[in-house]
Amino acid sequence: MSEGVATVSGPSPSFAPQRHTAEAEAPHLCENCQQVAAPSTNGSSAASARLAAPSEEPVGLPDFTVGWAQSQGNRPYQDDRCVEFVLQLPSGGSALVWAVADGHHQHFVAELVCEELKATLSTAVAEQPSLEAALRATISRLDDVVFARHNEGQLHTGGTTLIVHMLTSTHVYTANVGDCKSVLSSRGACVELNTCHNPNVPSERDRFQAVGIYCSADHIGGSDINVCRTLGDYDLGLPLKGRDEQGKQLGPLISEPDILCVPLDELSEFVITASDGLWDYYSPESSVLSDTRRQMRRLNEDPQEVAEWLMEQALAHQRRTLHAGTPGDNITVMVVRLRPLPPLPRSTGSRLNLRSVGSGELISPKLSDLPESTPSFGSASRNASAPLPDLPAEARQQQLQRQASQQEALLRQHSQSHRSIASLSEADSQEQGQQQQQGGRQGSPLLTQ
Repeated sequence: MSEGVATVSGPSPSFAPQRHTAEAEAPHLCENCQQVAAPSTNGSSAASARLAAPSEEPVGLPDFTVGWAQSQGNRPYQDDRCVEFVLQLPSGGSALVWAVADGHHQHFVAELVCEELKATLSTAVAEQPSLEAALRATISRLDDVVFARHNEGQLHTGGTTLIVHMLTSTHVYTANVGDCKSVLSSRGACVELNTCHNPNVPSERDRFQAVGIYCSADHIGGSDINVCRTLGDYDLGLPLKGRDEQGKQLGPLISEPDILCVPLDELSEFVITASDGLWDYYSPESSVLSDTRRQMRRLNEDPQEVAEWLMEQALAHQRRTLHAGTPGDNITVMVVRLRPLPPLPRSTGSRLNLRSVGSGELISPKLSDLPESTPSFGSASRNASAPLPDLPAEARQQQLQRQASQQEALLRQHSQSHRSIASLSEADSQEQGQQQQQGGRQGSPLLTQ
């Protein structure tokens, strides 16, 4: 079954997560969040079967698991939606797809986009020569659907941002419109998978200012939104957004996605995808990722529990940042685990390389601490510091390895000599004590006499 978490806020806001479960049949909408879910074998979505990528990529994908969590963020409504499913490709393989839509002016556009995503993307993949082209065509067609519903009077207001990912055996593809964000953990390093389309980005702001629309870091003139690319929002009208008689989009509030393809390797660990309800209050991205990586080890690398933990962290940051009574923002978090984290490294301190000081503390000797009078250590120091002659690369590498081995052997010898000296000192102390005790026993009869 597929499972997620949502927090529902009413007159008395509650931040405790409430679980809900959907039936494991065809992809469908969850009851509470209207969340598109895909069948799986455990609490969070999982696939133990190997997925195949397009024909130009090798077949096979590491086992993945997906967890997601949502919160209204102390608002009386939830406009975010997210979706996750496995898409069959024309080549006979499959790809994992997940997306987050952050709606505004009600949830209708975000919900419509998530409902239509699978069918629209499946059609585009069959028609387009590449996954990048398929994602671009999918975003365009989804905006066409929203515009058609607006013209028919079925959608009177609203729009949404959207970030979509496709995971194959060797790459993760990203299509982004708006200010949702995703990061990839590459052995703990933060790899950003998209750029947000906010007014503080010069290229985005310039597009509005070029047509005379005021645009600041947190506001776009003529609207109450602060994002520069959306799906929908046709109720705002021109000069912000509209279409001509041929259906061509007009205005600086565009729906054009940015497409990015990032290769995966053995260092790729997990992806965090979230709405701005997380990133606006919990930043920078590198800190979010490093904190999440540490928490994953404590939570047995369960992406469902990690997603819930991230949601709680975002709520805590919102409470600390906002004034009392100020509503926060809707939060949606998705965590996709690609492979297990590597084991933690063992301590580099070896007892063979440790020596005892007077306090009993064990410390590691350094070459700079070794006595210069010892010929062996002096020669090792001179060899280590002397410049290497001009040698071929292979011979130079061998000489460096020999020097490292010699230094390690000398350090071990030095540690052993310290232990021998300490043992001798301890033996001398014991012998002196015994002699003193014997002298005391011999002197006592004379005192009696």
